[in-house]
Amino acid sequence: MAIKSDSPQIRALLLDIERLFGHPVRTPSDFMLVADKIEDKTGAHISDSTIKRLWIPKLGYRTVSERTLNVLAAYAGHEHFKAYCEDLRSRGKLPESEIVDGEGCIRSSSLKNGDKIKIAWLPDRECTLEYLGDRQFKVIESLNATVRAGDTFFCDAFYKGRSLYADRLCHDGEMFDGYCMGLEHGLTRLEVL
Repeated sequence: MAIKSDSPQIRALLLDIERLFGHPVRTPSDFMLVADKIEDKTGAHISDSTIKRLWIPKLGYRTVSERTLNVLAAYAGHEHFKAYCEDLRSRGKLPESEIVDGEGCIRSSSLKNGDKIKIAWLPDRECTLEYLGDRQFKVIESLNATVRAGDTFFCDAFYKGRSLYADRLCHDGEMFDGYCMGLEHGLTRLEVL
């Protein structure tokens, strides 16, 4: 059985693994180190390319196999992925809400139609976005970025210091399943205007 890779449970598991690893997983050496640590602890092999595809959605899989999820859950200290999900439910919230404080996170569910947010990422990219409702955002202004005014995308939440993964980006009349902003260093600016 495969599970959609964008599920909140998988995102929570990846955040828990980052917490065990000690920092965000972003670089090729991170992918190799995480794969090695998982194998050392669980005895099961997951390739660094699989780790890379899990952490960088635009390169990744639409679904994740149950075997991979069970190995990741074992690394995080659970018998299997189902047990991990049961633990999440018993905690009553996803780990990201425990890790990210209110100033470092903007959730689309907390916005009203017409609200505007400003984001920026290195080296010199900036965008002003307008919330259209139902998780959808429209780029109002763009400076030095590939996305341009008029582009739209879907997103559940923005995290300062983390990469922004946009779903269904409509750019120049083309639709892209996934697009990442701030891949290496994450968002450097995040504010509601």
